[in-house]
Amino acid sequence: MAIINKDKKEMRREILLRRNALSADWVNSQSALIVGFLTNWEPFLQAKNVMLYLAMPGEPKIDELILFALENGKQVSVPLLTEKFGYMESAAITGLQDLKTGKLNLRVPDPEKITIVDPGSLDLILVPAVAFDLNGNRLGMGAGYYDRFLTQASKACTLGVAWSFQIVPFVAAEEHDVPVQYVITEEKITICSKGKM
Repeated sequence: MAIINKDKKEMRREILLRRNALSADWVNSQSALIVGFLTNWEPFLQAKNVMLYLAMPGEPKIDELILFALENGKQVSVPLLTEKFGYMESAAITGLQDLKTGKLNLRVPDPEKITIVDPGSLDLILVPAVAFDLNGNRLGMGAGYYDRFLTQASKACTLGVAWSFQIVPFVAAEEHDVPVQYVITEEKITICSKGKM
């Protein structure tokens, strides 16, 4: 176990260094490609209740996808971290005005403007990560928020979102890890071998 954790720690460090060095212009232009793929992707178009995410620095930006989903009548929610470390909920928003600036200057849903959504009602979840492999295994930030949440969202289609350099040959999976069914980058959408629908 110590070796697995050491490998994950080193992989996380190397990929985050590369992600943090991306220029704003590159992130904006490549994020637009990802949003373009998704606004034409049948599983996304058919989904009525979607959980998206609020991009951290260096992650693919999907605000335009949030707006597209809302304009097309979807219920949109985003992660809301709970008081208990490692746990999060799905918070429905009606627009970007339902967000506020939280810790570390990151955007978070405003608890006074949102409604908590049952994870079991979600049709599709976009899952950010530090790295994915093509089995759908993901390397997150290490706190297990998404792994715990995804076990409650059994009917949702899950799509990992990352840059192409974040797709690696192998991510060591542990018993509690939940693989995603698809991965999208600025280049393409891939069906994961473990997570086939």
